[in-house]
Amino acid sequence: MAGIYDVAIVGWGPVGQSLATLLGRRGWSVVAFDKQPGLYPLPRACHIDHEAMRILQAMGIADEIADALAPAREYLMLRPDLTVLSDLPRGWQTPSGWDASYHFFQPHIEGILDEAAKSTPGVTVRQSTTVTQVRDLGDTVQLTVDSGDGPEEVHARFVIGAAGANRLVKSQAGIDSENLGFEATWVVVDVEIKPGYEEPKVPDTGQVLDPAQPRHMAWLGTRHYRWEFMLLDGMDPVEAAKPENVWPKLRHWVNEESAELLRSTTYTFRSIVADTFNTGRVALAGDAAHLMPPFMGQGMVSGMRDASTLAWVLDLVLRGAAPLEFLDTYTLSRHSHVLAYINESVRVGEMVCETDPEKAAARDRMLEAQTQTPPPFQPPVGGFFVPGPLGGQLSLQPRVLHNGEYRLLDDVLASPFALLSIDGPDLADLSEAATQTIDRVGIVPAVLTAEGTPSPESASPVFAEQGDRFTQWLRAAGATWVLVRPDGYVYDSGIGRVSLEASLNTLGESVLVSV
Repeated sequence: MAGIYDVAIVGWGPVGQSLATLLGRRGWSVVAFDKQPGLYPLPRACHIDHEAMRILQAMGIADEIADALAPAREYLMLRPDLTVLSDLPRGWQTPSGWDASYHFFQPHIEGILDEAAKSTPGVTVRQSTTVTQVRDLGDTVQLTVDSGDGPEEVHARFVIGAAGANRLVKSQAGIDSENLGFEATWVVVDVEIKPGYEEPKVPDTGQVLDPAQPRHMAWLGTRHYRWEFMLLDGMDPVEAAKPENVWPKLRHWVNEESAELLRSTTYTFRSIVADTFNTGRVALAGDAAHLMPPFMGQGMVSGMRDASTLAWVLDLVLRGAAPLEFLDTYTLSRHSHVLAYINESVRVGEMVCETDPEKAAARDRMLEAQTQTPPPFQPPVGGFFVPGPLGGQLSLQPRVLHNGEYRLLDDVLASPFALLSIDGPDLADLSEAATQTIDRVGIVPAVLTAEGTPSPESASPVFAEQGDRFTQWLRAAGATWVLVRPDGYVYDSGIGRVSLEASLNTLGESVLVSV
């Protein structure tokens, strides 16, 4: 299709940048449009988790971005006098092989995301360009864009709306949204400690549960800090964000002499989700598809998950392995998953934002009585997996021995789908139909063994993991093999070659265009 891009992306924030890089690395031509002339210079998001790091790993920039991140291992619920009411540590061992949680100053990492995308072959970025119309023509999508010299038409096989503030793609695709009801307006303040001044004692994350005015504070790494203050009924958001009204609230930690005020603004936190994330040749990702309160720090991460899932689904459709209708897998997989995160963020937000003194006191008693840390919130994806003990769950990524050093498995396999076994014979003598599915879907098989155990006979690559966590994970699920989707979620698991062949046949029937 000469002169037609494979994918057009409207919006050039972290989600659009991630999607462009993931698609470009798969060999597709991508054009991205953004009305801004450059990157937004001020911080917005400030948190990512281990799964986002695994996605950045797939983009080839995780180690570079890690240098600009600060592991956030502390999550404190604080009383109004700043004493600790409840400690919810983030030091748990994640499935992804990265720390559970990280903070950052967004301008420090967005330049890395931007450069990674722009340096990827096949990716074209057009900033200072406004998209004014999007028309799904059935076999392509026509975009009308304006870079200041008048309107022009651009065609792509698919278009992705990834601009949260610009709802043009969403509205012209006829996609409605559901407002889930949560709404709270907060003043958000970012400061940088000046050279020569001592940094304040601020927890990685601190929620001040004060019914008089709920507050939040966080260390973003380096010398950057964030404070947030909820506006109560009757407070003027413009007045509340003025520096002369912000500094008095910060003086327990910093003042005008010791810190520079980088930003003071108001945000209204909402809970909204689109009815569908795709229709025809149009899809939505990130804030264009969903908005959630920030109390779990999952807004940007959820958008990156969208990009990760959308990239592999689009890849199969673009190369003709799967039909256009397979794009529905994106909504099936992501919609209920992000809704689970929105609902949990609302639950935490309602607890943090409580202003009724009696209800706040009951909440505090409940938190004080907790003797165990709640388990990490890690819901399964919404679809395209086989129900079972591991189906839909985020897969374990071990470190394996490769060329004399231990490396994360995704870096070693560099594959769309991974078929991992702890028993070599599982992968031997598969039927012609199963082998065809492996070839056409693009599945890379490998055998993993626990550290210090003999390697089995296998025609597939064999890797020794560091320790035995992956081996024990599969055995605990009663499985000897697991089939992992390109976004890191488990499609299926089972025992032995017979069940593996049945699973591969089901996968082929679900995905592949008949030949």
